[in-house]
Amino acid sequence: MKYLIISFLLFFGQSSFAQVSGKFVDATGQPVSFATIILLDSTDNALIKSTLTNDKGTFRFEPVGQGRYIVKVSDMTHETWSSPVFELTGTKPSKNLGIIELKAASKQLSEVTIVANKPLVQQEPGGMVVNVQSSILTKGSSVLQVLQRSPGVIVNPQNTGITLNGKAGVMVMLDGKLMRMSMPQVLTLLNGISADDIEKVELLNTPPAKYDADGNAGLINIVTKKNKQRGTNGSATVTAGYSQGEKGSVNASINHNTGKVGLRASYSYAHDRGHSELFASGTEIVPAIGGQTEFLYKGLGKPLAKYQDAEIGADIRPNQKTTVGASIYFAAGTDHNNNYNHGHYALKPDSVLLFNSYLDGINHTYNTIGSINLERELTKGEKINFDADYIYYKNNGQTNVQSTFVDNYGNLAGAGDSLYAPRQRDLASTAIKVSVLKADYSKQINPNLKFEAGVKGTFTRSNSVSGIENMQNGQWVLSSVGVSNNLVTKEMIGAGYATLNAKLDTATSLIIGARYEYSHNSTDNASNAQYDIDRKLKKLFPSVFLTRKLNDHSELQLSYTKRVSRPSYSDLASYVTYNDPVSVFTGNPALKPTITDNIKLAYNYHDYVFSVLFSRDKDVILQTQISTGPSKGLVYLAPQNAPYQNNITVQTSIPVKITSWWEGRYGFVGGWRQYKVDYTPQTFIKSYFAGSVDFSETFKLPKSISVEVSGYAYSPAYYATSRSNGNSMLNLGIKKELNNNKGSFQLSVTDLLSSASYYSYIGHLTRDAFNSQVQVRYNAESRSFPFVKLTYYRSFGTKNKAQRKDDNASKDERGRL
Repeated sequence: MKYLIISFLLFFGQSSFAQVSGKFVDATGQPVSFATIILLDSTDNALIKSTLTNDKGTFRFEPVGQGRYIVKVSDMTHETWSSPVFELTGTKPSKNLGIIELKAASKQLSEVTIVANKPLVQQEPGGMVVNVQSSILTKGSSVLQVLQRSPGVIVNPQNTGITLNGKAGVMVMLDGKLMRMSMPQVLTLLNGISADDIEKVELLNTPPAKYDADGNAGLINIVTKKNKQRGTNGSATVTAGYSQGEKGSVNASINHNTGKVGLRASYSYAHDRGHSELFASGTEIVPAIGGQTEFLYKGLGKPLAKYQDAEIGADIRPNQKTTVGASIYFAAGTDHNNNYNHGHYALKPDSVLLFNSYLDGINHTYNTIGSINLERELTKGEKINFDADYIYYKNNGQTNVQSTFVDNYGNLAGAGDSLYAPRQRDLASTAIKVSVLKADYSKQINPNLKFEAGVKGTFTRSNSVSGIENMQNGQWVLSSVGVSNNLVTKEMIGAGYATLNAKLDTATSLIIGARYEYSHNSTDNASNAQYDIDRKLKKLFPSVFLTRKLNDHSELQLSYTKRVSRPSYSDLASYVTYNDPVSVFTGNPALKPTITDNIKLAYNYHDYVFSVLFSRDKDVILQTQISTGPSKGLVYLAPQNAPYQNNITVQTSIPVKITSWWEGRYGFVGGWRQYKVDYTPQTFIKSYFAGSVDFSETFKLPKSISVEVSGYAYSPAYYATSRSNGNSMLNLGIKKELNNNKGSFQLSVTDLLSSASYYSYIGHLTRDAFNSQVQVRYNAESRSFPFVKLTYYRSFGTKNKAQRKDDNASKDERGRL
């Protein structure tokens, strides 16, 4: 085996391809970062390629065909420089210009404003990148609202889950850090983060081996802004809005960068009063109230959310080869929910039960993330990174329920210790502590071969208490339906990966990687045996990416990846929380992880993106399924496993420059899906086609005015035993840039046509354990009146030079050029 590896390395070390490289410095020997480099054909000065220098002042063009060329560099603070004509041939395939010192410009602008918008959507090897600041609708939005407008992403209307390209099981990352909490907790956190602080959102349906293997549908990585400009600068944003309740937010950030030291701080606050309506009707067997029941249910929600977050950070460069960084992020939020509910249950023609309730709930959430990192360049092309993170998340909630449950004669129904009690409260408290240690190593072995490897350890401890109490004789006592007894869950994940990035020839590259993960989940302090969990998973997750450039404008990519979705702690724990008088939410200790195999074929032409993904999921996790439980009189809503799901998904993104002032982008995600369900009384297999389209139109008008119109529509789809109708939404944004860099005003209207009404049908495909046949309609706040927001944004400070740039960001710039 050793000889095979050595022969492999020698093979790639000996193969050659044409390339042009060099380094630019200023008069003091400091690297000139982010200068524009262009490669010209010397015969007619035709543009061949363009790029930017990185933070070390270096650049490289590859592959380059044989011919005679000129390299030209331009930078706003230095004079333009051109190289002598040079020739690349079969015997001289490479040209290194060496280190070139650029002369300072004789006249340097004290402040320069650069307007160069990235395209809204770009293609990366693992998926798509959404450059959120390219949208007028971003200012004044939350990260969750940005996700709702991202191609291929559907956020459940009641903020309980996310699907990516039609698949559930997506995991969310913040700056590469996996958010190991339940999806409702993640969505609550994202709703409190201002989108003004976000640079881009990576939608990775086939992530490479260096990413965590969690998420059978892929990863959504939210990347925050990293300011690289020298000097002191910052920005401020103020937003006011209304739909059926007032909305407002403020955001401020400041950065100071000397080149050696970079300091940054940001703060945001948001206030959002909302409104929602829920209607349900149908038939269901409810043993608690006498069997087969026909019911009508109406719910009105009036939530008030207040969020704030702050971050401070520092980067220090003691020398050209070393960078040390640290940051701390803190977020706090309060959700005050007021819900009014009315139920009408008909048991027989002459037997009726009426239910009325008022739910007053307050939930406090706190999140702290501390990070330190060290980056060290060992030798040229060889680098090592160390990262340590500590994440603390806590939520503490209490919901008080005042209700009446009477028959048609006015008599109280049910016992005082049941869910029919006139006064109840639902208690829920969770504390999650996550420690992460990570090390990454990369080495450019030669121009054709790059090696990357890393190790990561994640240690998580979660303490959760949840239960239902009834007021009896003036005292709160535990309900007979059960309570978790201070359940402690622990998880350890150890991972290691290795990736080899090889250029097989001038047009073909191959990335081979593998990630091995070992995880151990366990519980302590369980109140009874059904809460006990002790599981281990050992798995190898290979990945292969083969890319073939067809010409300067198009390429093909074929990839294979393997993924996993582990159940969350709340998915596994068997404690209960209140839903209504006849049902409770709970977990499923028998839940298995989902394992997914993906094969993806992609074709890129200029900025056009076309891909088809074939995937198979084993033991699919289906959330909130109607199930039986320990108490025979209750309906339990718990996650369940489905044996498999097969998917064929087609995705396209087509940008079109219609005129000099009108640009459009049009996308489609859809295909065929088949899944099997066997936890119901009757096993069934469902196959169907579904899809979604999205678009954005941008108009650049006179007097520094721009307009954006965007929207999406998706078809009906199926999930477990239910069917959901399709829906659509149209959004509008108008932006006015003020003169003399005095900022901008942006008006955004979300759900312009008030179409946010969502229909679903439970029990549409087969009978469940309670023979449910239910129709549900959920009206979001904008169903009655659109979200209207007015935002003022202004930046300040020095803006004449960018300093530090990470590899991914410079890759985005190269793609834009």
